[in-house]
Order: sequence, then structure tokens, then C-alpha cells
Amino acid sequence: MKREFKLSFVAVLLLAVAQSVFSQSRFQQPSLYIERADQPDGGVFLPAPPDTSSVAYIDDFVQWQWGKSVRPTARGERASDESASSTTEMARIYSEALGFRISRTETPAIYNLMSRSYHTAEQASKNPKEKYMRIRPVIQYNEIPTGRSDRLESLRTSGSYPSGHTTRGMATALVLAEMAPEYQDTILRRGFEYGESRVIVSAHYQSDVNAGYMCASACVAAMHSVPAFMEDMAAARAEYYEKSGRKEQVNANPDGRRILNAPVDTAGTRYFGDVAQYMAAKADRATERGRQAAQDADMGVDAVLKAFSEPMGMKMDSKSTPALASLVRESLMMLTENASELAGSATFRKRPYVQLGDAPFAGGDNAATSSFPSAGAEAGWGISLILTEIAPAHANELLTLGFRMGYSGVITGQNWATDVVAGRIMAAAMVAHMHTSAHFRSLLEAAKKEYAGG
Repeated sequence: MKREFKLSFVAVLLLAVAQSVFSQSRFQQPSLYIERADQPDGGVFLPAPPDTSSVAYIDDFVQWQWGKSVRPTARGERASDESASSTTEMARIYSEALGFRISRTETPAIYNLMSRSYHTAEQASKNPKEKYMRIRPVIQYNEIPTGRSDRLESLRTSGSYPSGHTTRGMATALVLAEMAPEYQDTILRRGFEYGESRVIVSAHYQSDVNAGYMCASACVAAMHSVPAFMEDMAAARAEYYEKSGRKEQVNANPDGRRILNAPVDTAGTRYFGDVAQYMAAKADRATERGRQAAQDADMGVDAVLKAFSEPMGMKMDSKSTPALASLVRESLMMLTENASELAGSATFRKRPYVQLGDAPFAGGDNAATSSFPSAGAEAGWGISLILTEIAPAHANELLTLGFRMGYSGVITGQNWATDVVAGRIMAAAMVAHMHTSAHFRSLLEAAKKEYAGG
């Protein structure tokens, strides 16, 4: 009897172990498209976070106050819920945006793409987080966490800049927007709001969230250089069209009115931050940085090719690199057209030099056109993302230049700081959209071959 009991116990134990191993192998973390060490490094291409004594901190403080005012509302309740960060949470959020349920069993190809992208993006914010170890607002202002899944000790011991939640959420949004362009505005708006939720619950400053948007787009750009990602994207796109009953087609450009918030108004509290950053940026005009800003004001094809030649590690022009030149030319046209579409349809915003009675430092007199969004930021960041896909080994240099081009608009007086952030977000949205075009993909492939041969 005792022997039978022992054998039965061993059998049960072995069965339990087998089930555990099966469960782990079935639900283990998916493989990454790019390991952390091989990803673009936000600790290199992003500037340091604002110090509490800097003028850039004004916007952070104002937005922290806004977030605090929103907490008692339904939006604050949603922000608290969105403190959860997992592939399950991403599936829930973007199922709402797509109009059907994303799950491991019902949409395996979409879930696989989303899950691998999410976990790859999880690595993208770690280097700058560890480099800067910025104190979070919830700690800075001695608050109690209001995010349901946030824990004080974890918030205390991890860096605030950039926002990891935002990086993962926006990376997932960009990937799904490319997969399902018909829902791109809805998807990207949810990615944008997922970042805003971190400000509302005081887990992050606005500049942390902005940096998260940039880390996300850089990570997604690099993923496009990985064959496995492209294969998974094709499988997910086919599953999406089968599931939705739609036919594949290239639709209109992303609409910034649906993705972003309205431009900052002079009566709003964020305007103080914009003015402060503009006044501080004017001091750079007499420096080498001012010379760069004046140079960056020329967004013509030849000037852009010349500017990006150094980080690409090769001379690019229409004669020696015709495929790269064609890609840059058509990409610039699409990016600037998108910026013009938004500028013409959103609330008109006076440029800093016009609003404050100055003369433009560079870029000409553009008083008749809106400052929102920054076309220079959209073009510069967009081109850097596209070239990162072609030359991932030079990602940090390319993204550093693309990021610099946006801030140059603040130095020259052509754009407010919040317009620059809007331009960069729309650049990422546009690059995702451009990948749905067979013509763009053919230009990209030709440029990749030319670069590899050069």
C-alpha cells in the first residue's frame, strides 16, 4: 500500500512538473527583434532631461499641475488603469481601436507581432533611464502613487526619463498603425494618450513622455531592418485584412488633428514654457549651435542629403547616390506635405518671432504660415528614422542630427518647443504610413541596395 502511494505521488509530481514546463514554453517571453545592446541608444541621441532649475522644466511643472487636476475625472480613472503595462494590456487597448479582439488564440499573427514589438521596445528606454536616473514627479513632490499598478518603491528606484510605458505603448501603436492604416489615427491617438496617462498619475514628467515617443519611433525604425520583423508584419497584415474583411489599400495621410492635442494657446499655462524656451534659445544664436540652426533651416533635398552624409558615412547626392536621393526627395515631399496639411487645418498659431515682435534669425519670413506643427522637425526626424532603417549601425548619429534639426526651429524663432514635439510625433506617424505604400517600399529597397553596395 505504501509503495503504491509513493508511486502515485511520484506520478503526480512528474505530471505537475511536465505541466509547468509546458506552460512556460507556451507562454514564455517572445524573442526580441533586436537586443538592447544593438538598439538605438536614447542616452546618446536624446538630450539630458530638464533640470528643475532650467526653463524647460516650466512645461514639466505646468503639465504636472494639469495632470493633478485631471485625476478625479473619468480620464484620470483611465490613466490609473493604464498604469498596467503588459502585452495583455496592449491587446486590450488596441482591440478597442481596431474594433476586434486581439488575442493569442484568435489573432495569433497579430498577437505575435505586437508581443515581440512590445518586448523589443521594452529595452529601448533602459539605457537613458539608467544613465540619467531622473527623480519622478511623484517622488519629487512627495505624492502617493495614483496608478493602480504603480508601486512607490519601484518608482523610487527606477529612472523617470524617458517613460518606459510611453516607449512600449507608442511603439506598439506605430507597428499596428502600419499594419492597419485604415485605423491609424485611432491607434496612434491611443498611443499618444497612453503616454499622457503617465503624466496624469505623476509617474512621469511631460519631457519623459516626449522622450518616450522618440525612443519608440527610433526602436520601430531599427526593427524595420530585421527580416523577421518584416515577415511578421506581412503575416499580421494578412490576418488583419482577413479578420476585418477589408481590402488592402493606401489611405489618406495620418491626421494630426485626431492624433495630437490642439496647439498651445497664448491663454494656456503651457504658453509660459514655450516663451521661456524660446527666450533661452535666442542666446544660442551667437554660438556654433546658432550656426547649425541657420544651416538646418534649409530643408531642400541637396541640403538634407549633404547634412545626413556625415552620419551615414558616405557622400550622398543626386549623381553619386541616385536611389538614396530619390528616397530622400520623395520622403521630404510627403513629410512636408503632411505638416502643411495639419498646419492648414488646425488652429493657426503665430510663429514665435511674429508673436513676440522679433525678426526671424533664419528661414525667411513665414508669418503667413502656422508654427504648428514644425515642418522642419517633422522632416528632420522623419528622414533620420528612414535612414536608420537603411543604416542601423549609424542610428545614434542619424537620430542625433534629426533631433537637432527640430530644436533648430526654436533657435531661429520659427517654431515653439511644443510645435517641435508635435512635428516629431507626426514624423513617426508618417513613416509608419509610408511603409504601407508599395511605391515607397520600392524606393526604400533600391536605396538599401545602393547603400550596401556603396
